[in-house]
Amino acid sequence: MSPLFAGAIVFIGLMAFGITMYWRVAAMRALKPAPNRFDRPAERVKALLMFGFGQRRMVDPEEFVPGLMHVFIFAAFMAVQLRSLMLFVMAFSKDALEVLPNLKNPFWAAHPGLLTVYQVYLFAKDLAAGAAVVGVIYFLILRFIVKPDRLTRSWEAILILGFIGGLMVTEFTFGASHFREEGITFSSFEPVTSAVGLALSGVPTDTLHTLGVICFWTHLLIILTFLNFLPWGKHFHVIVGLPNVYLKKLPAKAGVSTSAKLSTPNLEKEEFGSKTFKDLTWKQALDVNTCTECGRCQTHCPTYLTGKPLTHKEVNQSLKHYLWDNEKLLSQGVDKEGKPAEPALLVGGVLKPETVWACTTCGWCEQACPVFIENVPRLIDMRRYKVQVDSDFPAEAQRVFEGIERQNNPWGIGHDKREDWEGELKIPKWSDGGEYEYLFFVGCAGSYDDRLKKVTRSLARVLIEAGVKFATLGKEEACNAEQARRIGNEFLFQTKAKENVEKWNGLKVKAVITQCPHCYNTIKNEYPEFGGDYRVISHTELLADLIRDKRVKLSKVMNEKLTYHDPCYLGRHNGVYDPPREVLKAIPGLQVIEMQRSGRESFCCGAGGGRMWMEEHIGQRINHNRVNEAALTLQHSSDPSVPYPDPTALKKPGEVGHYDGKGAGTIAVACPFCHTMMKDGIADTQREETMKVRDIAELVADSMETKTPPAS
Repeated sequence: MSPLFAGAIVFIGLMAFGITMYWRVAAMRALKPAPNRFDRPAERVKALLMFGFGQRRMVDPEEFVPGLMHVFIFAAFMAVQLRSLMLFVMAFSKDALEVLPNLKNPFWAAHPGLLTVYQVYLFAKDLAAGAAVVGVIYFLILRFIVKPDRLTRSWEAILILGFIGGLMVTEFTFGASHFREEGITFSSFEPVTSAVGLALSGVPTDTLHTLGVICFWTHLLIILTFLNFLPWGKHFHVIVGLPNVYLKKLPAKAGVSTSAKLSTPNLEKEEFGSKTFKDLTWKQALDVNTCTECGRCQTHCPTYLTGKPLTHKEVNQSLKHYLWDNEKLLSQGVDKEGKPAEPALLVGGVLKPETVWACTTCGWCEQACPVFIENVPRLIDMRRYKVQVDSDFPAEAQRVFEGIERQNNPWGIGHDKREDWEGELKIPKWSDGGEYEYLFFVGCAGSYDDRLKKVTRSLARVLIEAGVKFATLGKEEACNAEQARRIGNEFLFQTKAKENVEKWNGLKVKAVITQCPHCYNTIKNEYPEFGGDYRVISHTELLADLIRDKRVKLSKVMNEKLTYHDPCYLGRHNGVYDPPREVLKAIPGLQVIEMQRSGRESFCCGAGGGRMWMEEHIGQRINHNRVNEAALTLQHSSDPSVPYPDPTALKKPGEVGHYDGKGAGTIAVACPFCHTMMKDGIADTQREETMKVRDIAELVADSMETKTPPAS
C-alpha cells in the first residue's frame, strides 16, 4: 500500500472537516444556553440506546417498511465503520494488509479467542452490508418510481445513496479479490462477500486483483468525501442525530408529557421570546442541524395537508440555511466582509409571519420525528416576541387577551355568569366547605358555550349518580389561560397560572377533573412549575374507571353508528387513547367505527395553538377536512364496496361546501374545542341533516341508569 498517499488524503480530509465543524460549532455556542440537557444521564443513555441506536421511531407501523430499510442502512453504517478503520490501517501498514483480510495468517492461529470475535464481527458486518444494499435499492425505487409527497426531490439524496452503496460494493469486491488470492471459494463468515466472489469467478486473477486495489482506495476516498459532505446537507444528521437524541427533552417526572410542554421564560429578566436567531438556544440550532428532511412531520400535519404556509420540514430548512450562511455573523457579530452586522428577524425575515401563526400545536411533527426535533416550542418563542414586544399579532387574538384579563374567559362574557350552566342541578362549591376528592374544573367552554353547557351538565349528572365527591369553584373559577400561552402572551398566562395555583393551594386542592384536554394538559404538565402539583384526570379516564368499577351502569341501548375523533391534547400530547374507547364500547348497541387517521395518527380539528379564535384564510379549513373524513368513514362502513377515498380530496362543484363523504352518523368527541370545530364543520359542509357531534359524557349520561333528571 502507499502510506504517503494515505497520509495525504487523511490529512486533507480531516483538515477540511475540522474547519467546517469549527464554524458549525462556533455558531451554535454563540446562542443562548439550553438548561437541563445534561441531567439524568441514565435516562438519556436509555433513550439513546432505544431511539438512537435502536431506531425505535423509524419502524412505527405506518412507516414500517421504509423505517426498516433505514435500520438496515444504519446498522451497516455502524458495522462497516470498523471495517473502514481497518482499511485505513492497511493503507499505512503492510503487516496489517497481510493479516486482517487473511484468516489463514499464522497471527490468527496464535490468537484463537481473538479470531472467534473477529469471525463473529465479519459475519455481522457482511449481513449488515448486504442488507444495506437492499435498503439503497429500495430508496432509489422510492425516489424514482413511488415518489411519495413527503420526500423532497434532490440530487443530494441520490449522491448519498450512491456513497452508501459504493462503500458496501467496494468492501465486497476488495474482500472477494483477497478470497481469490488465498484460494478461498466460500467463507461461512462472509457469505455475501463469497457470493460476490462467485459472481466474479470469470474475471482473471490479475484483473480481479487490480479491481480490488481500485475498490480499496475508492472505499477510503468515499469515506473522506462522505465525511466532508455530511455537514453541508441533510445528512448532517449522521453526525448530530445521536447527540440530539441524547439531549432530548425529558419529562419532569413519571407520567408527565413533554410533547406539549412549553418552556417557562423568566419575564423579570426580560426573556420575551425570540426576535432573531441569536435569541434561539444552542439546542434549537442543533435541532435544525439534525433535521433529516424525511418528511414524516408532514404526513398528518393539519397545516401542510390543508394548504397552509407551514411545514415544519421547510421551517427547519429555512432556519438551517440561515444558520449556515451566517455562522460568522452569529459567532463574531460581523458579516462575510468583516463588517459589524445584526442578525435578521426570525418573523418577517427568515420566516413569513403567516408561517409562524399557522401552527395548531397538534404535536404530530414532534411525535413523528425520529430524532426528537422540538418544533412547536421554537414557534411559540417567536410568537411570544411578536405579542409581548412588537404587539404584532392576529387581530382576533386581542379579543381573547382582553376577555381573559377582564372577565376570566376568552369570549369576554360576564364573569358572574360562570356557573349559569348548572341549571336545576345542585352542584357543591368548594368554598362552602366539606370533604371533596376532586375539584371539577369546568373550564371556559363548558361554562359559557350554550351547546357545551349541555355536555357539562351531562358529566355532572354522571358524577352525582356515581357518588363522586366533587365540587366546583363556581363563580370563583378563572381561565387557566392556556390559549394565551399558545398564542404568545406569556405574561398573561403566567399571571393567571400564579393566581389559580395560589387559590387552589389555599383551598388544599389535591386532585382535579377536567373535561377539556387543553385544561388537562396545562394543569397537569405546566402548573407544577408554578407550585401547582395536582393529580389531574380527564373526564374520559374517570368515566372509564366508574364504568369499570360498576359505579355507573349503562343499560339504555343506543342503536347509533359513530366514529371517534381523538383530541390532540388528550391523545397525542398525553397518551390517553384507550379510556375514551373503553367508554364507547361499554355503551350497549353503539357501533364504533375508527377513522383511518386515528389514535397516534389522528388528524387535528384545527383549534389548538389559539387557532380556535383565529380565522383560516388560506387553503382548506382543517375542520372541513376532518368532518369529510368522518363522513367518508361512516359511508364506507355502510357500503364497503364504496372505496375509501383520500380524506384530503375536496370537491367543489360550483361552491365551497360540497364534499365526497356522504355518510350518516355521529362524531364522538372528548374536547370542547373539537366539539365546536366538528359542529361548525358539519354546518359549513351542509351535513346537519345526516351528522351530529356528541361528547362521550353525553352518550354515557343518556345510556346510564339514573334517578337524576336528564340534561336540558
